[in-house]
Amino acid sequence: MIVLLRPAAVENLEAARKYYEDARPGTGHDFADDLDRLFARLAIFPNSAALVAGHDPVRRARLRRFPYAVFYVPSEERVDVLRIVHTARSPETWRT
Repeated sequence: MIVLLRPAAVENLEAARKYYEDARPGTGHDFADDLDRLFARLAIFPNSAALVAGHDPVRRARLRRFPYAVFYVPSEERVDVLRIVHTARSPETWRT
């Protein structure tokens, strides 16, 4: 199964990676690696994360090392990543 990042998710990823890399060189790469591991897991187990209350079929998966959540919609063919959002932000941010 493929994992497809929507344009908003790509923007979120690039901004977070740049933030971490600017704060401490090498950390941006670590952030991207953590996301890659999560995407690999979602490709195998697309329904493993919890549903977002009131927004079925959207699911929310959290990164292990970094305070970010990935909002996505699984289907038969792919996992559509909608947004990658810092967990300190409002949970509703993924919809904008």
